[in-house]
Amino acid sequence: MNPRRILLTGLMLLLAPLAQGQTPSQQNQNDSNRNNLSPRIRNGVVPAPLEINELQAVNLARQRFDGNVLRISLVGEAADRRYQIRMENEGKVFTVFVNATSGAVSGGI
Repeated sequence: MNPRRILLTGLMLLLAPLAQGQTPSQQNQNDSNRNNLSPRIRNGVVPAPLEINELQAVNLARQRFDGNVLRISLVGEAADRRYQIRMENEGKVFTVFVNATSGAVSGGI
Protein backbone atom coordinates (compact mmCIF):
# COMPACT_ATOMS: atom_id res chain seq x y z
CA MET A 1 0.00 0.00 0.00
CA ASN A 2 1.18 3.52 -0.74
CA PRO A 3 2.84 5.14 2.34
CA ARG A 4 1.11 8.42 1.58
CA ARG A 5 -2.26 6.68 1.53
CA ILE A 6 -1.51 5.02 4.88
CA LEU A 7 -0.57 8.40 6.36
CA LEU A 8 -3.75 10.04 5.02
CA THR A 9 -5.94 7.19 6.29
CA GLY A 10 -4.40 7.44 9.77
CA LEU A 11 -4.81 11.21 9.78
CA MET A 12 -8.48 10.88 8.77
CA LEU A 13 -9.10 8.44 11.62
CA LEU A 14 -7.56 10.85 14.10
CA LEU A 15 -9.49 13.85 12.79
CA ALA A 16 -12.89 12.12 12.45
CA PRO A 17 -13.99 13.03 16.02
CA LEU A 18 -13.01 16.66 15.37
CA ALA A 19 -15.25 16.71 12.31
CA GLN A 20 -18.09 15.76 14.63
CA GLY A 21 -17.17 18.60 16.98
CA GLN A 22 -15.41 16.39 19.51
CA THR A 23 -11.82 16.12 20.61
CA PRO A 24 -10.31 12.63 20.70
CA SER A 25 -10.53 12.65 24.53
CA GLN A 26 -14.26 13.51 24.33
CA GLN A 27 -14.75 10.67 21.86
CA ASN A 28 -12.92 8.28 24.21
CA GLN A 29 -15.14 9.45 27.10
CA ASN A 30 -18.28 8.90 25.00
CA ASP A 31 -17.10 5.41 24.08
CA SER A 32 -16.35 4.71 27.75
CA ASN A 33 -19.78 5.95 28.84
CA ARG A 34 -21.45 3.78 26.21
CA ASN A 35 -19.51 0.73 27.41
CA ASN A 36 -20.56 1.34 31.03
CA LEU A 37 -24.26 0.96 30.17
CA SER A 38 -25.93 -2.33 30.94
CA PRO A 39 -25.96 -4.67 27.91
CA ARG A 40 -29.74 -4.31 27.57
CA ILE A 41 -29.56 -0.51 27.34
CA ARG A 42 -26.54 -0.66 25.03
CA ASN A 43 -28.53 -2.90 22.68
CA GLY A 44 -31.48 -0.50 22.64
CA VAL A 45 -33.66 -2.35 25.16
CA VAL A 46 -34.53 -0.14 28.09
CA PRO A 47 -35.93 -1.91 31.16
CA ALA A 48 -39.49 -1.03 32.12
CA PRO A 49 -39.62 1.52 34.93
CA LEU A 50 -40.17 0.13 38.40
CA GLU A 51 -43.38 1.19 40.08
CA ILE A 52 -42.77 -0.84 43.24
CA ASN A 53 -39.61 -0.23 45.29
CA GLU A 54 -37.96 -2.74 47.64
CA LEU A 55 -39.67 -1.45 50.78
CA GLN A 56 -43.09 -1.60 49.12
CA ALA A 57 -42.35 -5.12 47.88
CA VAL A 58 -41.44 -6.27 51.40
CA ASN A 59 -44.60 -4.68 52.81
CA LEU A 60 -46.74 -6.43 50.17
CA ALA A 61 -45.07 -9.78 50.93
CA ARG A 62 -45.60 -9.30 54.69
CA GLN A 63 -49.29 -8.54 54.14
CA ARG A 64 -49.70 -12.04 52.68
CA PHE A 65 -47.14 -14.03 54.69
CA ASP A 66 -45.82 -13.86 58.24
CA GLY A 67 -42.07 -14.11 58.65
CA ASN A 68 -38.70 -12.46 58.67
CA VAL A 69 -37.13 -11.20 55.46
CA LEU A 70 -33.78 -12.86 54.83
CA ARG A 71 -32.92 -11.42 51.42
CA ILE A 72 -34.44 -9.47 48.55
CA SER A 73 -33.21 -9.21 44.97
CA LEU A 74 -34.56 -7.99 41.65
CA VAL A 75 -34.82 -10.75 39.05
CA GLY A 76 -36.18 -11.12 35.51
CA GLU A 77 -36.32 -8.73 32.59
CA ALA A 78 -38.73 -6.21 31.08
CA ALA A 79 -42.35 -6.88 32.07
CA ASP A 80 -41.27 -9.98 34.03
CA ARG A 81 -39.11 -8.04 36.52
CA ARG A 82 -39.96 -9.00 40.06
CA TYR A 83 -38.54 -8.96 43.52
CA GLN A 84 -37.50 -12.34 44.87
CA ILE A 85 -37.90 -12.22 48.64
CA ARG A 86 -36.56 -15.04 50.81
CA MET A 87 -38.47 -15.23 54.07
CA GLU A 88 -38.37 -17.43 57.16
CA ASN A 89 -41.14 -18.33 59.59
CA GLU A 90 -40.70 -20.80 62.46
CA GLY A 91 -37.65 -22.37 60.83
CA LYS A 92 -39.26 -22.74 57.39
CA VAL A 93 -37.63 -20.79 54.57
CA PHE A 94 -39.76 -19.85 51.57
CA THR A 95 -39.70 -17.54 48.55
CA VAL A 96 -42.19 -14.82 47.68
CA PHE A 97 -42.21 -12.97 44.37
CA VAL A 98 -43.57 -9.44 43.98
CA ASN A 99 -44.02 -8.09 40.44
CA ALA A 100 -41.97 -4.87 40.23
CA THR A 101 -44.53 -3.14 38.03
CA SER A 102 -47.92 -4.30 39.29
CA GLY A 103 -47.13 -5.37 42.86
CA ALA A 104 -48.77 -8.78 42.34
CA VAL A 105 -47.62 -11.26 45.00
CA SER A 106 -47.00 -14.96 44.28
CA GLY A 107 -45.16 -17.90 45.81
CA GLY A 108 -44.95 -18.44 49.52
CA ILE A 109 -45.24 -21.41 51.82
